[in-house]
Amino acid sequence: MARFFKRTPAPPAAETAPAADPIKPRRRDFSQLKPDPDKIGISGSVPFVRLPDPATLFADRSERLSDAAPGHPLEAYLRFVAEVARAQAAIQAKGPPVALPDAADLVLRGEHGMPPLSRHSLEADPGFDESLLALLAELDLTTAPEASGAAREALRAGSREDRLDLALQIFEGALPVDRIAECVFVAAALQVRLAEQAARLDTKALKPVADGVCPCCGGAPVASVVVSWTPADKARYLSCSLCGTYWNHVRIRCTACGSGEGISYYGLDEISKDVQVETCTTCHSYIKHLHQYQAPMLDPVADDIASYGLDLKIAEEGFRRAGLNLLFVI
Repeated sequence: MARFFKRTPAPPAAETAPAADPIKPRRRDFSQLKPDPDKIGISGSVPFVRLPDPATLFADRSERLSDAAPGHPLEAYLRFVAEVARAQAAIQAKGPPVALPDAADLVLRGEHGMPPLSRHSLEADPGFDESLLALLAELDLTTAPEASGAAREALRAGSREDRLDLALQIFEGALPVDRIAECVFVAAALQVRLAEQAARLDTKALKPVADGVCPCCGGAPVASVVVSWTPADKARYLSCSLCGTYWNHVRIRCTACGSGEGISYYGLDEISKDVQVETCTTCHSYIKHLHQYQAPMLDPVADDIASYGLDLKIAEEGFRRAGLNLLFVI
């Protein structure tokens, strides 16, 4: 039987963002739980954002997925997503080039508290459809499920306008259930284009938007990550599901509702202790929480999929997922 363990969080020694409300952890009557307190603090100032590096992002992700696949219960799917990430890396290296929105538009959006990249950025990107078709051509689906091949052919047979419309729906978080298989490929191309655009933004001009909202493109986070970069050692960041940007978020505070109460962390003995879930009893949501500072190879997208057992267990306790993994819609 899978064994859950729980950590009751302790407030960090210092925060760079506004201080959280006093923490009042609530204990739940879970069986077979094992306390594992985390007393990691943060000192000094940390960057608000870390922009993606498209040249390495997808290649590193593909390698991580391939490493996690052998013997895993989701081995076939991990290998499939590894192939998608490999194809992403291939088309990223070949172009086509991206362009940022008009400078005046960037300033206007910043003044109104909106992320610089929007659906209008996608609509104005002439290279998106070219990248999507290049991705579909690059993919080796020899061992993939039959539905994947059918989805690829459906996208190829569709019109440019239909592919763009589907991409806009994904950008806004409205994935059509009857086209989920197609969404994986469209989302993959979207990630490449947005990562390229985000990488060219001015970090000094980026501002917080809202809890759980990427300051670059407005996307939802895949996971929460405690990093080891200098000067952000052991600071907490959220990783965007769309553009791959990391942005700083207060420790022990819900990424969905902003509450600092009722936050707990759970894990499974069968899964690395460096991958857990952060739960909030205020809004009953959860998000994956990766200790990348202890295991630098962890990737938000890859290790979210590889730790699916945590999703199954925590859902049994009534929590709903706050994060979003566009390559693993559950």
